[in-house]
Amino acid sequence: MAYQVRITSRGYEDQRAIVRWWADNRSADQAAAWYDGLLAKIQSLSSMPESHPFAGENPRVSFELRELHYGLGSHTTHRALFRIVGTTVEVLTVRHVAHRPG
Repeated sequence: MAYQVRITSRGYEDQRAIVRWWADNRSADQAAAWYDGLLAKIQSLSSMPESHPFAGENPRVSFELRELHYGLGSHTTHRALFRIVGTTVEVLTVRHVAHRPG
């Protein structure tokens, strides 16, 4: 089954803030590479999103909350938190892995 992927306004705001951080603290090229890679990874949720693990925050919400891991290279730096609603995957937020649930 193919899912439609939708990023909430909060998810977009989070991505913009992270890209600004990358540009300010690393480089504009790395920021662009990070963003392009994240968007491609998020679009991959259109296939088998239920194969991703539940997020640590899952017990605290009234729906199934899953996470997609992402980072440049082999090091995971961020988590995209999402839920599946019918045939739509909603990306709710993007957080640094150091941001602990709770």
